[in-house]
Amino acid sequence: FLFSSRDAFIITRNTVLYNLGFIFLGLVVSVGIAIILSELRSKRMVKIFQTSMLFPYFLSWVIISFFTDAFLNIDTGVFNHLLESLGLKEVNFYADLGIWPYLLLFLGIWKGFGYSSVMYYATIMGIDPTYYEAATVDGASKWQRIRNVT
Repeated sequence: FLFSSRDAFIITRNTVLYNLGFIFLGLVVSVGIAIILSELRSKRMVKIFQTSMLFPYFLSWVIISFFTDAFLNIDTGVFNHLLESLGLKEVNFYADLGIWPYLLLFLGIWKGFGYSSVMYYATIMGIDPTYYEAATVDGASKWQRIRNVT
């Protein structure tokens, strides 16, 4: 049935492109956040950030859709109320098809990056500290230690 449809190519293309975006952008965001967490010296702050980042991972997509509606609804949305208070024109996000690919990509990455970044953070914490010490003795800058060791 799928391949007899006229929209089979569009459906397949969108699925492949969304998943490539989720994989590559999700990887970049997750590894970046994990590196930032590994550079924090306050373990208390790391635990607070980890907990807050994991929260979306445990939410249902239905709950996320309610949050999205609370922000983007033209009548009751927070974003449109903010635009109205600034004297700008309201935006009907539900009628603008151009925003949805980016919004879906953002929401998918936002929902999953917390879990992934905690996994990458645990891997980074497993790196032997003597490698960082050796790089420091050899004159490596902070960025060089992150890029070459981490």
